Amino acid sequence: MRIIPKPFLCKVFGHTWQYHVEDPKIVWTASKNMSELEQRTEQEPRFFQRCVRCGLERSWDAKGA
Repeated sequence: MRIIPKPFLCKVFGHTWQYHVEDPKIVWTASKNMSELEQRTEQEPRFFQRCVRCGLERSWDAKGA
């Protein structure tokens, strides 16, 4: 039996999109008085959709969901 390549199935049936969120890395630092930890992120979370079959990614506006 021959295995059908995944991009072929996407061409025939269309993509099967799945929602994903990539969270940025959180950096923990001590505050000035050294008694508390403060969190800081350098990027915003990335919202996107990924096709389950072929792995194609497209952007997704999470505000509309």
